Amino acid sequence: MKIIIPMAGRGSRLVQLTQHKPKALVRLADKRLLDHVLGTFQVLEKTYTLEYIFIIGYLGEQIREYMQETHPDKNVTYYVQEQLLGQSHAVYLAKEAISGPILLTYCDTIIETDLSYLPLETMDGVASVLDVDDPRSHGVAVVGSDNLITKLIEKPQTMEHKSVLTGLYYFADGQELIKAIETQIQRDASLNNEYYLADAINILVENGMRIRTEGVSQWLDAGTPETIIETNAYLLQHRSESDNESMAGSSNILIHPVHVHESSRVENSIIGPNVSIGKNCSISGSILKNTIVDDDSSITEATLVDSLIGKGCSVSGNPTQALAADHDDVRIYSVAGEKNEAE
Repeated sequence: MKIIIPMAGRGSRLVQLTQHKPKALVRLADKRLLDHVLGTFQVLEKTYTLEYIFIIGYLGEQIREYMQETHPDKNVTYYVQEQLLGQSHAVYLAKEAISGPILLTYCDTIIETDLSYLPLETMDGVASVLDVDDPRSHGVAVVGSDNLITKLIEKPQTMEHKSVLTGLYYFADGQELIKAIETQIQRDASLNNEYYLADAINILVENGMRIRTEGVSQWLDAGTPETIIETNAYLLQHRSESDNESMAGSSNILIHPVHVHESSRVENSIIGPNVSIGKNCSISGSILKNTIVDDDSSITEATLVDSLIGKGCSVSGNPTQALAADHDDVRIYSVAGEKNEAE
């Protein structure tokens, strides 16, 4: 089973966090975003030999280095997308490596689903969906009475179809998808100079391919600072390893759920709820709530709420909300009659 994960984009909605690292390596709970995405496929290791195909671009070498260091056992092939011409274009770059059964997903969402059905799947394809109240800002699947997709629609104008596409797809023969993308490119079926996968899948449906839908239990977004904070809270509650209990004591108050890496030091602070603290961090005299602090950062006498602190940052003063890129040095002073300053 080949698993294709496009991850070439910079993450324009996360530009502050992704100045020095690709969005796939943003911290979430006790892991990186990419680790959580890979966890979706862990159940398949018992049945299939898995080969990952990563479509990288912006700061892609960091992805290679991270996989070698953290997941050396995984078989990964890399392709570089130099021009960001859309999802279908990204997949097409790996056309020579795509054959047989494939799964395709993206690196800015985390999906909870049971993939154990795949070895017995008889359809040509499966699109994972989640029913939502208002589908108008998403892509949706139009499904017939036989549960087969008749069409995919990007950002529908009506509320008629509520099965939203989560971005996880299965195809029994990956080469059929490649042929459909070739047709899509020949037709120039694009939007704002980008080729979207939904158009390629619609071509497959036109050609008679049987693609059904499969519901997922959870679909977590990690594409904006706000949704990263929300997803971090969910993961802390449902997935992450237990927090470092040694942080609890007379000098600290932990309000669960919290994850503090064992190498980090916390003193005289209130931590939680929904706080993740990475490796080798130092937190002193601070209050943190709904906040992620990446590795090698220090927080001193600060109050951080709904904040994302990158790797190697130094934050001091009394901000209430902060978004700091890797290696930033932030000092915020509250003085009557003066504006807050940050460096």
